[in-house]
Amino acid sequence: MTFLAYIHHFTGHTVVQVRLIFCLLHSNTFLTYVQRFNVTLPPLSSNTTDTAAGMHILKHVIRSNGVRVGDIILLRHIHSPAHAIPHFGKEANSRLALHTSYKLSNEFWLNKYWNKEFFYALSLS
Repeated sequence: MTFLAYIHHFTGHTVVQVRLIFCLLHSNTFLTYVQRFNVTLPPLSSNTTDTAAGMHILKHVIRSNGVRVGDIILLRHIHSPAHAIPHFGKEANSRLALHTSYKLSNEFWLNKYWNKEFFYALSLS
């Protein structure tokens, strides 16, 4: 199962894909391994659905060697789940399926209409 989360940290908000939740031995501190997304607003001059809907564009943060960037954060920094819609472009990957769409896609639309709390949080930022 893929879980995207909206987190709050000292420098603002970001969207991450939660890959693992764990606890250190002899500790009550829960940590998560997450992979980050860059979040951008759609260009105003673009004539695409994402601009019309006003949804943010998410792209996996990828190193120069093609590996996705990951971080370990405190579980308590996760503010809420996030809903992202894969953006397939002109042609979708033929290997896409229900369980592979987040793994094989690199660009998504952040659905700010998912619930009212999420909508207000994104509308104010």
